[in-house]
Amino acid sequence: MSSILQVAIGMVFIYSLLSILVTQINTVILNILNLRAKQLKEGLVELVQDKELQAKILAHPLIRMVEARVTPSASLTPEQAEDIVNSEPTQVTYIEPSTFVEALISLFTADADNTIFKPLEEAISFLPNNDQKVKLREMIRDLRSFGDTDTNKLRAAILELPNENHKQVLSYSLEAVEDALGRLPIKAGQLVPLLEGIRKIKDEAFQDAIKTVLVTAQSLQDARTKLENWFNDGMNRVSEIYKRKIQLISLLVGLVLALLLNADSLQLLRAFWEDPALRQSVSETAKESIPALEEQINQSQGAQSQAEAGEGAVQQSAEEVSRSLQQLLDLQLPIGWEFTPITEELIATSQAAGLPDPRENSRNVWNFLPGNNSAWLRMMFQKIIGLVATMIAIAQGAPFWFDLLRRIAGGSSSGQQPSNITVTVNNPNSPPNDWSNVQG
Repeated sequence: MSSILQVAIGMVFIYSLLSILVTQINTVILNILNLRAKQLKEGLVELVQDKELQAKILAHPLIRMVEARVTPSASLTPEQAEDIVNSEPTQVTYIEPSTFVEALISLFTADADNTIFKPLEEAISFLPNNDQKVKLREMIRDLRSFGDTDTNKLRAAILELPNENHKQVLSYSLEAVEDALGRLPIKAGQLVPLLEGIRKIKDEAFQDAIKTVLVTAQSLQDARTKLENWFNDGMNRVSEIYKRKIQLISLLVGLVLALLLNADSLQLLRAFWEDPALRQSVSETAKESIPALEEQINQSQGAQSQAEAGEGAVQQSAEEVSRSLQQLLDLQLPIGWEFTPITEELIATSQAAGLPDPRENSRNVWNFLPGNNSAWLRMMFQKIIGLVATMIAIAQGAPFWFDLLRRIAGGSSSGQQPSNITVTVNNPNSPPNDWSNVQG
């Protein structure tokens, strides 16, 4: 195998290991900060702009984004709603679109029956148990579904009642139903409670947005579909925000990791090129590690995609970081820092033994101190370039480097095509707010 190929394999292998470390450290950070749940909560608050509805959707038994419990029909003061919205999120990191829509519809329709049909139904319930009572109930059900019955037919049936008091009470109740129905923009039976609930939304901008979403809905199922699409669009935007946050965290973690380990790309390249034994050893280790590396990447990315808060999750993620770090250190790479004063005697001894000039040792912090080394500024500039290059490289993600590694290392060692890397996550369809495809 050529020296250039061995150097390439060694560098790609190092980037793969460092990228795995970045992913695992990201998971620790996500677990500690509960960032996935916080991002989902922020997305819901951004999506549902009405303050009272925000509080109720977060506290809804189907959603449970916060610990507070609020019944759909409860009336909240602005202060109560604000307290619920600002409370810490639970560990919920994913909501099915259909679940969100059911929760939202339940909030919209919580008081609709009380407003529209329930008074009439209660008035009918006081009638004597006879055929007329059964007939009126059937007509109410048909009216609610906008079948053949209209309010005129229902009024005619009411006027056939023998008791004048019953006629009067039911007529007043029917007038209230007609008034409520007259305020609605369309006559789609199952949509009546939903539209009545939307009419009561206090935030006009959010009310207009929901009306725009449902303007062409012809049935309750059609309304559910449109609301799910609206929810998915909102969660796609949340996913993009979350992805940018993960990328930023990955860059910062990559820089800190490169700095702490002194994982200088220029330094590593030089070491691999000048040390045949080192590049041969790392190259062989890389080829042997491909199956284990694939499994390690799957595990680390699966852990990140399912990151959740909790002491146990944090501890498990920290243990994975420790194992990966030890795996990197076991390679005996020229990384890490040292502090060795450079004396004239040390320089003379190195020259006599044919060793590199100790003043060019970029791992020795002593060489970077002004006054110790006339070339400190040049070395500092090179060190910054090497560390930034490492940061940018490992921020590309472990799958990128692993795919490159198996192509150049796996392909050079055998004629067999390595299996594709796969990441197992909660939902194979990668719903927008599952963020399964967001990795760092």
